[in-house]
This record gives sequence, structure tokens and C-alpha cells, in this order.
Amino acid sequence: ILYVSLHRYDEGNFFPGSGAPNEVGSGPGEGFNINIAWTGGLDPPMGDVEYLTAFRTVIMPAANEFDPEIVLVSAGFDAVEGHDPPLGGYKVTAKCFGHLTKQLLKLADGRVVLALEGGHDLTAICDASEACINALLGNELEPLPEDIVHQIPNMNAIASLKKTTEIQSKYWKSVEPYSVPVDCALAESQKREREETETVSAMASLSVDVEQCFPQESSR
Repeated sequence: ILYVSLHRYDEGNFFPGSGAPNEVGSGPGEGFNINIAWTGGLDPPMGDVEYLTAFRTVIMPAANEFDPEIVLVSAGFDAVEGHDPPLGGYKVTAKCFGHLTKQLLKLADGRVVLALEGGHDLTAICDASEACINALLGNELEPLPEDIVHQIPNMNAIASLKKTTEIQSKYWKSVEPYSVPVDCALAESQKREREETETVSAMASLSVDVEQCFPQESSR
């Protein structure tokens, strides 16, 4: 059995505190336990980009190499947007869960079983369940936004994926240590610089507006 879990971990500080990336199984099961343990809290929260990247770089490569006869999914939706921070606080869309399910259908000749585990927000559970069922039925899914598909994950996710892939690459030939493509890293860096510049400009503009509202005593 190959066991895979994606969950909020925060270096063991998020309930229940288990599921560290170095928990890989023991004895004959060593290497057959994969924990994608997200860290960094909610600064920012994990979303579609991070989960899609985890599937692309870890889950699907390892699963294809394992070549399962059947895929069993404990379909918990705590990561769906709509849950308060104490209950997860992540921002994965229901639409994304549908696309993740569609990827799993490529395994085991489509023999995939989803067992509803739960979540804590009824709307989120309903929306995510509907998206996953649509995928299971083979219905055409609403496409994900183009910018989501090509965006790189946030820095906390990158650190989490680097740790997981570094550990799992010892057990799976198809899992390579995660690295951000240079062109993507450059684009992200330039984006941050633009955002910082825009913020500084906005603050400067605000400062000018305040000075104009409160002119110097000598100019009255």
C-alpha cells in the first residue's frame, strides 16, 4: 500500500501534530508513506497553485511509479476555502478538487473510490463533493484560470515541497528534488518588485494628499 497525505502541519504545531515529512513508514513499509506537510501557517494560506504543484511534482509521479490496482481517497475537504483558520484556513477551490480527482482517474485504469471524510463548512463540502463527482462521472470540468496553471507556489509551499521531495527522492526514481524554474523564479521576483513599488507609490501619494489637506501654518 502506498499512503499519501496532504495536510497543514506547521512544524507539528497544527492539530493533530502528526504527519511529518520524515515519517516515511518502517520495516517493509519504509518509503511507502508520503506526507506533504505544509508549513508556514496562513502567511499566505495554501491554495490551488500549491495543491496542483504537489500533485505534479510528488503525488502523480510516485503514484504512477507505484502503479496501483485501485485508488482509495479519504475525501476530506478541510482545505477548501470557507473554513476558518482554526479549522484549516486554506483557500483551495472546489473547482480545483475536481481537477485533482480527474488526475487520479488516470491511475489504476480509472478504478478510483472517494469516501466522504468530511470538513466543517457545509457549503464547502457540498461544492467540493459536486466537483469531485462531476470528475468521476467524466463530465467536462470548468477550466482553471490560466494564471493559476502557470503560477509558482508561495515560498512556504516551496520549502515544504523541497523537504518532501528531498526525502522521497530516495525511494522513488520519479520524484526529483523540487526546484523552481529559473524563468518562473525571475517572473515571481519581478512581480514582487512591482507590487512593492506600487505600494511605495501609493503610500507616497497618500502622504502628499495628507499634506495638502493640512497645509503649513505659514500658508494659511
